[in-house]
Amino acid sequence: MIAIIGAGLAGLSAAYHLKKDYDIYEQGHEIGGLCKSYTIDGFTFDYTGHLLHFRNKEIKRLVTRLLNNRLSEIKRRAYIFSKGVYTEYPFQSNTFGLPKKVVKECLLGFIEAFLKQGQGSSLPLQVVSRGVKGQENKETFEEWIYKTFGKGIAKHFMLPFNEKFWKTSLDKLTSDWVSWLVPMPALEDVVSGAISIGNKDIGYNPVFYYPVNEGISVLPRSFLPHINNLNLNMKVSRISSKNKTLTFTNGNTVEYDFLVSTMPLPELIKSCDDAPTKIESLAKGLKYISVYDINLGIRREGISDKHWIYFPEKEYPFYRLGFPMNFSKSLAPEGCSSMYVEISHRDGRETPKEKLINDAINGLIKTGILRKDDEIAVKDVIDIRYAYTIYDFHRQKAVPVIQKYLEEKGIFSIGRYGAWEHTSMEDAIYQGKMTAQRLNKKA
Repeated sequence: MIAIIGAGLAGLSAAYHLKKDYDIYEQGHEIGGLCKSYTIDGFTFDYTGHLLHFRNKEIKRLVTRLLNNRLSEIKRRAYIFSKGVYTEYPFQSNTFGLPKKVVKECLLGFIEAFLKQGQGSSLPLQVVSRGVKGQENKETFEEWIYKTFGKGIAKHFMLPFNEKFWKTSLDKLTSDWVSWLVPMPALEDVVSGAISIGNKDIGYNPVFYYPVNEGISVLPRSFLPHINNLNLNMKVSRISSKNKTLTFTNGNTVEYDFLVSTMPLPELIKSCDDAPTKIESLAKGLKYISVYDINLGIRREGISDKHWIYFPEKEYPFYRLGFPMNFSKSLAPEGCSSMYVEISHRDGRETPKEKLINDAINGLIKTGILRKDDEIAVKDVIDIRYAYTIYDFHRQKAVPVIQKYLEEKGIFSIGRYGAWEHTSMEDAIYQGKMTAQRLNKKA
């Protein structure tokens, strides 16, 4: 018997692809993990932005089939708001419209960095590795930014935005996670973007996919007809890898042969009653950032034609906001608009919801997105505890050791938080599939 902890995308995908007996145990009263939606007064919100980006053809075919072709293909409209103006995403290849001094600093800095790397002008600056498995990458994220983009782009976007987002000094972060997440344009793109020839299709997400109706929750629900043995409200309290048993907070205990876990890696190790002290210590050192997801429903249509906007400057408390009604008209009542506002935090101290909402609204009025007389029909806050794993040097050393230990015990820790990495919905589904295929081969 295979036990699966967590009915998010990774756990559901593992169950879908398994050809052996299994049981899924989900601690909540519904499936999806963070990939879910909820509705208030006709406004539907996801647990912050959940957009599908496909790099794997097999996963794209699977999701399309599961959703019965109920996906919209949408061309990205993403922007950065800084220096009082909007520029198209990504910043590094769309600086036209910023103050001329800023454009000059960004362009000259990029050219200087380009020449230092000794690359021919025909080669794009986009060859960045995630790192060789087992080989330590000592380059910091801050060093990588200066090396790749130069002083101007670092000063005006890369450093302030990432410091605001990660709530961590960038010289403490590694650079082994940037390969598919941070767009790395060629010199020609940077020059073109500085003289008003736009570069809209750079990056991993120039096109994204989103359900036609109901929000992202339709994706995990699409697995339900194809799986069985789903057990809700089953929170794990203890795992014995020696006895191969799971004990739940309701007192029930079950046996397993192999365990697939999608719970956050530190929580998994904390639950293991026989984990060595070294493994416990490594897991305790893993860091993450949390995100306040502030969801607003506004009684005015068309407050923005954009999909999402980044805010690198400190005067705005949020680092990003998005507009669900532009993903699907079904997510807001007719004549209304909706948005999610993201504020990251790390200190563990809870900020009162009213303060978060008031700070967000004041910042939005300052940007001109909201008006003082706007009627805000819905104000809601979700605190996402485990939002993004922090790629520091401890993580680089600790995760491979922890994962090796777990696999030796017949435990496969997968998914965004189980693998403790920055991955997409597509990656979670893929990891579930690959883990199931490995288990299908075991006796």
